[in-house]
Amino acid sequence: MRIRPTRRPWRAASAATIAALAVLATGCSSGDTAADDKPSAAGGGDKPFIALSNGFIGNGWRQTMIAKFEAAATQAQKDGLISKYKVVNAPGENSATEQVAQIKSLLLQKPDALLIDPSSPTALKPVIQQACDAGVKVVVFDSAIDAPCAHVLQNSFVDWATYAAKPLLDGIGGKGNVIVSRGVVGSQPEAEMFDTTKKILGDYPGVKTAATVTGMCDGATAQKAVLGVLSSVPKVDGVIGCGDGYGVAQAFATAGKPVPAVTFETNGRALNYWKDNKIDNGSVAVMSDPGQSVAALWEALELLDGKDVPKQLTFPIVLVEQKDRDAWASVLKPDEYAAWPWTRDLFQQQVEAIKTGGEPVQPPIPTAAG
Repeated sequence: MRIRPTRRPWRAASAATIAALAVLATGCSSGDTAADDKPSAAGGGDKPFIALSNGFIGNGWRQTMIAKFEAAATQAQKDGLISKYKVVNAPGENSATEQVAQIKSLLLQKPDALLIDPSSPTALKPVIQQACDAGVKVVVFDSAIDAPCAHVLQNSFVDWATYAAKPLLDGIGGKGNVIVSRGVVGSQPEAEMFDTTKKILGDYPGVKTAATVTGMCDGATAQKAVLGVLSSVPKVDGVIGCGDGYGVAQAFATAGKPVPAVTFETNGRALNYWKDNKIDNGSVAVMSDPGQSVAALWEALELLDGKDVPKQLTFPIVLVEQKDRDAWASVLKPDEYAAWPWTRDLFQQQVEAIKTGGEPVQPPIPTAAG
C-alpha cells in the first residue's frame, strides 16, 4: 500500500504529563512471548537484548501496541540491530504487584534495555531503580513515572482532549448543544483532559453543555451513561468524549435519535461504523498512539548507542479526521487501533524536532489506493 504524509492542525505538546493512562487500565489477560533466545545470525551475540514489560493485555489498544512492537522487533532482529527480544504481559487487572514480580524475573535474564508500559506511576519506582543500578537502559512509555533514572516517552493528554473537542465543535459550526463524556474521574489524566475541554468550550460561546456524564473512555460504559440522560436533554448536536463514540452512537440509535457528532475510537470497528453509516457531521476519532512501543524500541537503541536523547519525550496523538477515515478503516481489523508507523529515521527526526523546538514529525497514514 502507498503512504502519504498528512498535516494535523495542532502541534504535539512539548511538556510531559504526569500520570498513567487510566482510561486503558481495564481488562485482564496474561502471557509472554519471546524471539528465539539464540542470537540471530545477522545480529551476533554482541547485539542487545530488548525486554518489554506490559502492565496488562486485556483490550484492543494494548494488543495492537504489543503486535506493533513484536513486528518491529522481529524486523530489527533480522536486520542485525538486536540479538533477541522478549515481551511479558502481566496477568490480572493492571496489578503493579504482578508487574513488579515479572520485571524482577526479566532482570534475571540480563536484558540490555527494558521497555515498560507501567501499571502505576509510583509503585514501580524501586524495581526501575534496581534495573538502572544494574546498567539496564529503562524506557517507560504510555505514562509518566516517578523514577528519575528512566527515560519517558508518551502522548499528550492536552492534545488528546484538544483533538477530541475542537474539530468536533468546528464541525457543528461552533453552536448547538453538546454532552461531555468524561473519562476516569479522579485520575490525573482525566482531570487534565476535562480542564482542557472546559477551556476549549469557553472559546465557543454558541455551544451549550446540555449534560456531563462519566463514560470512562469506554464504549459500553458511555453507551449506558449517555442513554440515561437522553430523555432529559434537548436536541444534541455533539458528544465530546475520549474514544468512546461507538458506544455513544449506539445509545442514540437505541433511543431512536440521529447520531450526533461524536469522538470515535480509532479502531477498525468504530471507523467502519462511522464510514458505513455515512455520518458526516463533524465526528472525529482520537486516541493515544499504540505505536509508542515501537518508538520506545528505537529510543532504547539510541540510548544503547550512546546518543543524547531527552529524558522526557512527547510524541503525537492519533487523530483521524473524516478526510482520512476511509484510508484507516480499509487497513484496520475490528479490534486493531490506528498506530503511527515509527521507523528509526522518523524517531530520530522527531527527537531532533523536540530538541530544537521545530515542527513535529508528521508520520504517514495509509491510503486506500495502491
